Amino acid sequence: MFKRTITTIVGLPILIFLVYSGGLLTTILSTVAAIMGLRELYIALSGKHKPIHFLGYIFTIIYFVAIYLFGSGYTQIIALTIFIIMAQTCLVVFYKKLTLKECIGTVYGFLYIPFLLSFLLLTREHELGQLYVWLIFTSAFGCDTFAYLTGVTIGKHKLTNTPSPNKSVEGLIGGIIGAALVGGLYGFLMSRFFEIPDNFILSAIIISSLAAAFGVVGDMAASAIKRNTGIKDFGNIFPGHGGVLDRIDSIVVAAPIVYLAMNLTF
Repeated sequence: MFKRTITTIVGLPILIFLVYSGGLLTTILSTVAAIMGLRELYIALSGKHKPIHFLGYIFTIIYFVAIYLFGSGYTQIIALTIFIIMAQTCLVVFYKKLTLKECIGTVYGFLYIPFLLSFLLLTREHELGQLYVWLIFTSAFGCDTFAYLTGVTIGKHKLTNTPSPNKSVEGLIGGIIGAALVGGLYGFLMSRFFEIPDNFILSAIIISSLAAAFGVVGDMAASAIKRNTGIKDFGNIFPGHGGVLDRIDSIVVAAPIVYLAMNLTF
C-alpha cells in the first residue's frame, strides 16, 4: 500500500500536466504508454506463438504521428488497413518462421492497446476535449476506488464464472454508481468556474456510468489474459501497481466510450 501511495503521489501530477497540455505532449504520452503497454502484452503472449514485436512498435509510432498530423476519421481507417496488409505481408515473407496465430496476436495487440488508447488523444484534441478528457480518468479511477470500498464493506455475492472471482456484485454496482457521482461532482465543479454546455453535468453522469461499466470489462479482459498466460502482473515499472497495462486496462476501454458519447452528445 505504501508503494502504491508513493507511486500515485509522484505520477498523478505528471499525468495531469501531460494531458492538460494537449497537442504534442499528450501525443507523446499516448504513444509511450501505447508502446509500453503493447510490449507488455506481446511479452505475455510470447509463449509458443510470439507476435511480431517490431511491426507493432513501429506502426504504433506511425499511427499516433498520423493522428497528430491529420486527426481522426479516414486517418484511422487508412492506418488500420495498412497495418493489416503489412501483417499479412509478413505472413507471406516469413511463412516458414511466422505462424498464423503469431500474426493474429500482432494485430490483436495493436487493436487492443494503441488503437483503443488513441481515443484518449482524439478526445483531448476535440474542441471540447479539455473538458471531457478527464471523464476517462474519473470514471476508471472512480470505479476502481468505489468498487474496492463497497466490496470490502458490504460485498457478499461474488462474481462467479469470471476472470475476477474475488470481485463482488455489490462492488461492481458500487463502482459504477461511485463513478457516476464523481462524474457529476466534476461536472458541478466545472460549471461553477467555467462556461460549459448546459447539459454537461447530466452528460458527465451518464458518460461516467457507461465508461465505468465498460472499464470493468477492460479490467476483467486484462485479468483473463493474465490467467490464460500464467502471469500475475504485466510488468513492474510502477511499484505496487504492476506494469503499464495493469494501470490502463480500464482506461483503454473507457477512452473510446467517452469519445463516442461526447460526439453523440454534441
